[in-house]
Amino acid sequence: MRMDYTKGETWGSRPVRRYGLIGRPLQHSLSPWIHKRIMEAAGIRGEYRLYELQENELARELPRLVDELDGFNCTIPYKQKVIPFLRSLAPSAQVYGAVNTVYHGVGHNTDGAGLRSCAVPLWGKRVCILGAGGVARVLAVEAAQAGAEEIVIRARRLEQARELAALVCNLGFSHVHCADYQDQVSCHVLLNGTPVGMWPQVGGLPVPAEELANVQAVFDTIYNPTATRLVLKAKTLGLWAQGGLRMLLAQALAAQQIWNPDGDFTRLERELGSMERDLAWEVFRSSPLKLVLSGFMGAGKTHVGRLLAQRLQMPFADLDECVVRRAGQTIPNIFAAQGEEGFRQLERTCLEEELSAEGPLVLAAGGGTVLQQGTVELIHSLGGLVIYLDVPFETAWERCASGGERPLLNRGRESAWALYQRRRPLYAEAADLQVDSGGEDSQVVRAILAAFELEV
Repeated sequence: MRMDYTKGETWGSRPVRRYGLIGRPLQHSLSPWIHKRIMEAAGIRGEYRLYELQENELARELPRLVDELDGFNCTIPYKQKVIPFLRSLAPSAQVYGAVNTVYHGVGHNTDGAGLRSCAVPLWGKRVCILGAGGVARVLAVEAAQAGAEEIVIRARRLEQARELAALVCNLGFSHVHCADYQDQVSCHVLLNGTPVGMWPQVGGLPVPAEELANVQAVFDTIYNPTATRLVLKAKTLGLWAQGGLRMLLAQALAAQQIWNPDGDFTRLERELGSMERDLAWEVFRSSPLKLVLSGFMGAGKTHVGRLLAQRLQMPFADLDECVVRRAGQTIPNIFAAQGEEGFRQLERTCLEEELSAEGPLVLAAGGGTVLQQGTVELIHSLGGLVIYLDVPFETAWERCASGGERPLLNRGRESAWALYQRRRPLYAEAADLQVDSGGEDSQVVRAILAAFELEV
């Protein structure tokens, strides 16, 4: 694929600088959006293009890119394959053995700068790293240089983990060990360097949830979704937890600073927080999620769900309404005619239909939906995340005790209280994110948005 590049074109009285990204595939890349925002904030006249190259094109096109562009980024699968075409490597690229930024024929790596901007609490901590690939290499080196007490590398390929451990040892850090990926390891800080949980397979969880019980902090390099299941569960437990969005933004800023050593990035550094939120919204718009709201009757699933869908500009569906439409009967009549078992069968069919449809969705589940065997696994397999609206019993009772639309509450307050106590821990166990829904609906929505980095 022959490409034309023109370095030094002018725009007004100032030259237009040409940047880009090489890799494959690139159709979902956020780099053009990020670099456009950075250049606008820094007053840089420039453009940023995507160059999706086949491997057999590297020998012809890379020398041209080096000579004719003002700088470019590299992503998978070419972070190492570009090295033979470069004049030299900066220390950052030498340490990681990979390049993500090229300037004047010199390969740099800004991933470490991106990670450092996240302020992950590493000093004096026992750190467990999941994976042993390129991203895990950044995590391991940065943890060692940040003063971690000990590093444990858990990987499916133990040989790859040993190679990474040897690299860290060569940097002068001796307290590094390897473990099988399936081994449970006690640690203070958990760093995920695997793709488990990445969109569109958002139901993935790199470690069992119970492993988070004694962890103090969690960092996931994945930025899409803006909060993975791992991050959401950590936030629910009250842990320090962060996804890879800030790292992505900060490594792009570091690349621009390499390309523009005389640039003024002061304003941009002040605006980094708002830019990060804008980027989170961009991720949400480009990569549809399915959010399933669960909780006891009266938790506000329908009201909160409608408001959340409005804020996210996503479709909304109420699972009970779907069941009623399919059955042609009210829920009390379904219970009377078919019993709870018949209702649950209808409910599961409707759930699978709603989640199997293309596009984003906010779905208000029924009070017992996620408690049925295999339902949470079904939700995750279809790209859904479960958000538990935790409501105090008194609030729930006041909201829905009157009327005949809640068959399971018709037996009275004591029976409802017993049901609430029995279900509450099951809701929590099934949840990816838990939020308090005892307040105003708008407050609940803000808490959900904040968990996904969409609001402060």
